[in-house]
Amino acid sequence: MGYNLRDRKLLNSRGTYFGSSGSDDESYDSDPDFGTPARRPRTRRSMPRAAGIRIPGSGGENSSGNLTGNMERMWSGLHPRTSEHRRRLIEINRRRKRTFSRVPDVAITKRTVLSWLISMGVVSENEEVWYLDAPWGNILGEGKVTREGIVCMCCSRLVTVGEFEAHAGWKTNKPYQHIVLAESLLSLFDCQIEAWEEKEEEERRKFNHIQPAPKAVDTSDDACMICADGGDLICCDTCPSTFHPKCIFMENLPQGDWLCFYCVCKYCGTARGILNKCSQCDKLYHCKCGGEKLDLMNRASTLFCGKTCKKIYERLERMVGVRNDLEDGLSWTHFQRRGQPWTASCENDEYTRVECNSKIAVAWQVMNECFLSTMDRHTRANIVQSIVYNCGSNFTRINYSGFYTAVLEKGDEMISAASIRVHGKMLAEMPFIGTRGRYRRQGMARVLQNCIESIETLVIPAMDQLTGMWIDKYFFARVEDENLKQALSGYNVVMFPADVVKLHKTLSMRPDLNQAPPEDNED
Repeated sequence: MGYNLRDRKLLNSRGTYFGSSGSDDESYDSDPDFGTPARRPRTRRSMPRAAGIRIPGSGGENSSGNLTGNMERMWSGLHPRTSEHRRRLIEINRRRKRTFSRVPDVAITKRTVLSWLISMGVVSENEEVWYLDAPWGNILGEGKVTREGIVCMCCSRLVTVGEFEAHAGWKTNKPYQHIVLAESLLSLFDCQIEAWEEKEEEERRKFNHIQPAPKAVDTSDDACMICADGGDLICCDTCPSTFHPKCIFMENLPQGDWLCFYCVCKYCGTARGILNKCSQCDKLYHCKCGGEKLDLMNRASTLFCGKTCKKIYERLERMVGVRNDLEDGLSWTHFQRRGQPWTASCENDEYTRVECNSKIAVAWQVMNECFLSTMDRHTRANIVQSIVYNCGSNFTRINYSGFYTAVLEKGDEMISAASIRVHGKMLAEMPFIGTRGRYRRQGMARVLQNCIESIETLVIPAMDQLTGMWIDKYFFARVEDENLKQALSGYNVVMFPADVVKLHKTLSMRPDLNQAPPEDNED
């Protein structure tokens, strides 16, 4: 007997796909068969803020005085080799009852790491800070933290974090580790970790685990993985993914069970035997068909289906956190959310992890300004947020792991952000790119081509009323070629229903516009 199509409601039959900004309650037609399980709220005890230890005369007339007594012992807690002491300081700081309130998000005029720390309530507006040298604990600079930078006490100028370090006569490329709050002696680096551990940030990066309702009859997805719409769908017998037969170019319905292309080996198309998952393209493969073999004695954290995916992954990882300077004081950097910084074995790796996480949080604030809240109609996952934080899911359609965020900055201020996922040498996607209103027309789209210069095709989803702009200004074209459509159907590309169309652009012949780590030669 042939496969029976499952009739599901059309997603674009009611309302619009985009809710208003910041509201999770404005998604339409939430699926009653599915839901994100509620998380148990964390409780915390209120403790008074740790009292700062000050030395006489350090309020301005003795800006380079030496830290002594208890202050030296506190400073030793900031040294990388005594991270346990530093962690206790963070825990005390996290549990304290703050004497200041969070700054409303609408009051933020610049998107910086400092403005994020202030908006999270970890650092107070106009709180006094010191720049300390690591070996001796001397105060080399004093200032006050604002949302737009640090006001230097000696010259009353507003400077960036890097400029504040240079003003103190040092250059470590790790200024956040040496700038401490004068009251608690907690470094801005530790404040970044504390803000990242806040429940609000923790919720944004959680895994989108979708569970069927206890009495659910149908446990498959309600939207086609290719077009994100409903209707007559064919269901995978292994995972929750569903498809329109026409979207995957299926002319005849299968006889018996059917498995989607994410549940079979990418080479032989079967599911028999042990399958490994590629860390770059997320496709499954048999070791006998190709790719790296799984070593049960020394289990690797990453496995790849072939040399191409491995080279793309390694190149993208080398670019993470590397700042690329451009003209007019602009720079672009490539970030991705990293794991817990406590697990890092290398001090440099830990600093990079914390910096990446902080910039991802700021990038989400930029994206949240630029886009209305885009909620998945059935799973209620926040699509833009999940993409920026590269959140995974047990539903392939809303699995956004593998996304990187490229940001454009001027000094410490983030002015543009874009989300990029590379599926292979032939294809990359950029579902969201946003620039803050006062910094439009800075050429961010052209800058981002450097991140994916070795990819042949870039695909974006665009609202129908904006396709003219993308075609005329950025040289995109509608996806109309049947071969390209069929190739795209084999990848988990972000797509939305209603009036959103796919556009593409060929990049392989375009020149390199900016500096970047060189790509290895093909074998």
